[in-house]
Amino acid sequence: MRKYIPILLLLAACGEKRQTTTPTVGPITSAVYASGVVKARDQYQAYAAVNGLVAQVHVQAGDTVSKGDALFSIDDRASSLGSQRAELSVELLRQNAGPGSPVLEQLRLAVEQARTRLTNDSLMAIRQRNLWAQQVGSRAELDNRELAYATSRNTYQSAMRAYTETRARLRNELRVAENELAQRRAAEGDHTVRSQLDGRVYDVLIERGELATTQRALAVLGRADAFLLELQVDEYDIVRVQPGQDVLITMDSYKGQVLEGTVSRVDPLMNERSRTFTVEAVFKHAPPVLYPNLTAEANIVLARKETALTIPAAYLVDDRYVLVGKGERREVRLGLRDLERVEVLGGIDSSTVILHP
Repeated sequence: MRKYIPILLLLAACGEKRQTTTPTVGPITSAVYASGVVKARDQYQAYAAVNGLVAQVHVQAGDTVSKGDALFSIDDRASSLGSQRAELSVELLRQNAGPGSPVLEQLRLAVEQARTRLTNDSLMAIRQRNLWAQQVGSRAELDNRELAYATSRNTYQSAMRAYTETRARLRNELRVAENELAQRRAAEGDHTVRSQLDGRVYDVLIERGELATTQRALAVLGRADAFLLELQVDEYDIVRVQPGQDVLITMDSYKGQVLEGTVSRVDPLMNERSRTFTVEAVFKHAPPVLYPNLTAEANIVLARKETALTIPAAYLVDDRYVLVGKGERREVRLGLRDLERVEVLGGIDSSTVILHP
């Protein structure tokens, strides 16, 4: 008679079989993951020094340029009109702040009149005091003279203050206007935007006839023969990253290749929006063709061992134990780790069979 094993018993028997493994000896590398883009060395955005229409575009994307080469010509007629207005303002302020100024002359005359009135009222007050001391005149006459003297003194002080403050204000305004005029005259000669380096034009961001302002980027330039990586590292990992560490780089443009680099700089300021830090790295041996903004992924090497006892990270329990039997957990001492494996420094050896949790 043919016997059938119940399906539930069969499933239970199969469920008792668990994956096992033993530690293996091999290399392991501990690294920090980062993503980023390629940048040309000394890459920068070119801006106009004056506002105006783009009269001529002298370059196009991909052109090689030398330091001082013309990139754009700017028609800054509005700036020239501003210089003319600044010249008129300076001339007017020089007249108002200099000798013979009609504004200051009027205030000076007011001071002289107040001084004359003050002198006269002072003498009259003294005379009335002397008469009062000789019992001549009335108390009301003395009080009137004293009041007139006090009023004249206040009027004189106010006139002097108005003259002094106006003269100082006009002189300050003249200095400000002269500085502005000097800046505008200096900018008038800056009709041409020029390259600041020997390199390549990677992008042109404006066309002829468009309005260029001092806040609008006109082009992107950089070195043509040197590139670097601008990587973003999470704040959780940044404390372990420092200049001089090796970097293993992969790029979609060079599939199947692992390029090598070195950390050259760690930006100390965190980007609050992305919670990341910018880390720059340079290629040890750059690939033959690179362009700005090519994407890259990198592992910044923290430590490396060529011979280490390792187990798959998936076999860890609570990040400190392994299963060596049914329900039996053994604590292990761990060392380096990567995305897949972890180094075991103690607790088990190469012959220990461990179970998958």
